Amino acid sequence: MRKLSLILLMVILCIGQTYAQSPDDQIKVLQKCIDLKELQDYLPGKSTQPLYVMQHGVSFDKDIKVLKNGKPLVFLSKQDVKSRHLEAYFLFWTFEINEKTARVSFVYNYDQNQSQKAVRANLELNKQGSEWTVTTVAINKI
Repeated sequence: MRKLSLILLMVILCIGQTYAQSPDDQIKVLQKCIDLKELQDYLPGKSTQPLYVMQHGVSFDKDIKVLKNGKPLVFLSKQDVKSRHLEAYFLFWTFEINEKTARVSFVYNYDQNQSQKAVRANLELNKQGSEWTVTTVAINKI
């Protein structure tokens, strides 16, 4: 009976986690990360090149629709990032969304073929209605 209760509790937690991280909320929170004002100096301006996200640590659905400069994000495996020798890419470590709050941490690696620079970002967001607002930002150049 105890095992059944534990299994039931785990199923309920998984369902709650799935509900909390709806695809729409994931898209909106991820877009807020990409559009973060404090990050824009490190991104490639109005480039025609897409932004890349390494699917390691946190993985996203490859069909998620987040745009930067009119181009969708490109989601790649760790092996693909290494084999392509990308100049820049995002690596998300934490991406937790609850009903009204979100917590995200990521590293944006840039200039990887020259001096291997990176910026680490930690964000907290609140949801009011259907809109997400960044409430706390910490940016550290590595």
